[in-house]
Amino acid sequence: MRHRRPFGCGMPPTPTVVYPTKTNEVHTCSESEVKHIHPSHTTCVNHHLVKNTHYYPHTTSYQNTVDQVNVYGGPMQGPWNTPGNQPGPGQWNQPNMMPR
Repeated sequence: MRHRRPFGCGMPPTPTVVYPTKTNEVHTCSESEVKHIHPSHTTCVNHHLVKNTHYYPHTTSYQNTVDQVNVYGGPMQGPWNTPGNQPGPGQWNQPNMMPR
């Protein structure tokens, strides 16, 4: 069997050393806007009070009444009190009509 010579003029092959992959990091920055909406609401409540004032007017009146009664005394007593000898109006002060 024939031995073959390695390729390259009889020199042994050069060893190859492979190193671990060197990594580089390149940082880039970007920004975005996120809108956060916080809604709020204000309700204005107007209060109105209706005061119902009740009035009860009251009046008082007075009335005066007058009653009359004519009272006649019975027959007069005395010697001069005889039928036909009774004094008329305005005759009491006459001398003949005064009691004795």
